[in-house]
Amino acid sequence: SVALENARLFDETEQRNAELAVINSVQQGLVAEMDLQGIYDLVGDKIRDLFDSQVTVIAEFDVENKIEHFHYVFEDGKRFYPDPRKFDGLRDALISTQELIHINDNAAKTIKEYGASGEAAPGTVFPESMVYVPLILGDKVRGYVSLQNLDREFAFSDSDVRLLSTLANSMSVALENARLFNETEQRNAELAVINSVQQGLVAEMDMQGIYDLAGDQIRKVFDAQVVGIYTINVEEGMEYFKYLYEDGSRIYPSPRKLDKVREQLIETKDLILINEDLSAKVEEITGKVAKAVPGTKLPKSILFVPMVVGDMIRGYVSLQNLDKEHAFSDSDVRLLSTLVNSMSVALENARLFNETNRLLAETEQRNAELAVINSVQEGLVREMDMQAIYSLVGNRICEVLNTQTMLIRTFDHDKEIEAWEYAIENGERLYIEPRPFIWANKHLIKTKEALLINEDYIDTAKKYGDTESGVTKGLAPKSAIFVPMIVGDKVMGSISLQNVEKEHAFNESDVRLLTTLTNSMSVALENARLFNETTRLLAETEQRAAELQTVNSISKAIVAQLEVDALFKLVGEKMRDTFKADIVYLAIHDRKSDMLHFPYYYGDKAESRPFGNGITEKIITSKEPLLVNHDLDETYDKIKAEKKGEMVESYLGVPIVAGKKSLGVISVQSKEQENRFSESDLRLLSTIAANVGIAVQNAEAYQKLQSALNDLRAAQEQLVQQEKLASLGQLTAGIAHEIKNEVQLRVTFAFPVLFLKFGFAEDGLPRKP
Repeated sequence: SVALENARLFDETEQRNAELAVINSVQQGLVAEMDLQGIYDLVGDKIRDLFDSQVTVIAEFDVENKIEHFHYVFEDGKRFYPDPRKFDGLRDALISTQELIHINDNAAKTIKEYGASGEAAPGTVFPESMVYVPLILGDKVRGYVSLQNLDREFAFSDSDVRLLSTLANSMSVALENARLFNETEQRNAELAVINSVQQGLVAEMDMQGIYDLAGDQIRKVFDAQVVGIYTINVEEGMEYFKYLYEDGSRIYPSPRKLDKVREQLIETKDLILINEDLSAKVEEITGKVAKAVPGTKLPKSILFVPMVVGDMIRGYVSLQNLDKEHAFSDSDVRLLSTLVNSMSVALENARLFNETNRLLAETEQRNAELAVINSVQEGLVREMDMQAIYSLVGNRICEVLNTQTMLIRTFDHDKEIEAWEYAIENGERLYIEPRPFIWANKHLIKTKEALLINEDYIDTAKKYGDTESGVTKGLAPKSAIFVPMIVGDKVMGSISLQNVEKEHAFNESDVRLLTTLTNSMSVALENARLFNETTRLLAETEQRAAELQTVNSISKAIVAQLEVDALFKLVGEKMRDTFKADIVYLAIHDRKSDMLHFPYYYGDKAESRPFGNGITEKIITSKEPLLVNHDLDETYDKIKAEKKGEMVESYLGVPIVAGKKSLGVISVQSKEQENRFSESDLRLLSTIAANVGIAVQNAEAYQKLQSALNDLRAAQEQLVQQEKLASLGQLTAGIAHEIKNEVQLRVTFAFPVLFLKFGFAEDGLPRKP
């Protein structure tokens, strides 16, 4: 008895060790595996090795739809891939009780108690023993693992059930981790593709571009040698290959008639997944032997997901694996379905955009409109130059509408003149100076409506008030269109097409086209105008800021300098640094001597001279600045000035004015470069000259004040000395009168002390202060 008990305990220990070894082995494999099907296969293979069962099943529950999906089924050494099927009573019992079901005898009878049929599937044998262990996560049954023995009852012991339960628990956790991991991967892939599609939509709004972008992204995400995106024309019964890759090569098949598979997609609007026996299943649907697209081979696994918008199917996305069955998992199906649903919106938007373009392109006029609009937008983005846009638009209209005369005019309402921005007649570009509004443009400004003239052009022109025989330059047209360019509620210009050879050259569709085009152009041209205006104002602001900085810098230096000669030198050096001129001088008019002095001169020599009739004297006399950027000789002759010094190419001189007096001139000059100085240079130098005028006044006032202070100080010292002597005389007379002879000696001795007290030396002379 003892020996038997020891043997039993030993066997039990060995059993536990074996179970632990198996559990550890399985768990190690599960930790490393993050693919759901990989986990099913790993656990299923291990279970087949461990247990005495001809049938091993791992299934997942879709509780909402009461369907079980078979992820692993082996019977008598052969792998099976059953289709999903509805729950029976036994599956309901597993879900409701969340407890395992162990049937070791009378299996057919016992299983009927659970509401199952108790009959074997066709072509199979009903098992004698069976175990169903639920896969539980949290409080939900996600599926089950089943062992079935077809030959004998009592095939599975309690230890088998205990081991299988432990393995099922471990697998449940691993499956949930893998599911969460795959779900995260799926979301990342989905977001990446959706983002790529949306970026493509924003970047081009081009259908083919979106097909290519989406197809390339799908090829990266899924394990499929064949990726296709197709559109369906239900009315024509045709499908069109927008994107098709097989084994890394792009294929461009011709459109083909819809087959039964595609018709099923259209009818059901449900995806089609075939993971095995593809030829047979396609034949079930189509009634014909499946054939590959010419130049391709028939796949082993396929997934078709319809692109549905509203209640209409617009096309589908297809994944195909040429090498293996069961290539696409449920997660692949979910991912592609989500992606296609998101894609459908983007592609529908792009389709509507292209459909709009197609409708616009039904006539030649619509094609011209879109072409010109695109050209204008490209020109706007590329250049932001008004004249370039006028030329681009004008050339494009001439090409598309084959018109002989094309005019683009802009209006200056204040001056009531029109500028010819673009004019062409019979291929020759015309350049017309701005001129008063013609009769047609006056009519456009008044009515804000297009004008079509197809006959009696000259009479029509006179009817609307023309006085120039209906033509500004060139031949009088026989047909014409005038369309206003309106921004807000103001007519900013017009576009005109003219035909000089025939009447009725234009129709209402031409008017509609040109009107639509002009409306679109108006926005683009106004944007360009605002951009140029903003750029100009910005440049002016920057220029003003630079000028202000220069003025502030020079003003600070000038304010700190109260010595006139040093002031002139400082200003001259600042002018050299600021204007980089070849010649810089300051001239000062001494009105007392009527001489013209040059306290600063750089780049040439100049001596003081009597105030005469030179260009400098003219500026001083007129108190007006002078800017000459070319033909200085002509300016000398015009102002009747005497030529002095070296002749230059560009000259800028401004008067130094203080109050109502013109003190002198500041001048900068270029010896070699015409057009060297601008209006901003003139403005800057004038501001500096005004500051110099004030500084000169301040310096002169300061010098006069210093001189007056010195004179006052000398007079004050002289007055003090005189007062001291007078006080001393009065004191001496008083002493002589009042003091008697007996104190004469004392007074005599007191005199030196008094002399010293009142500032005199011992010798009687005033002491030096």
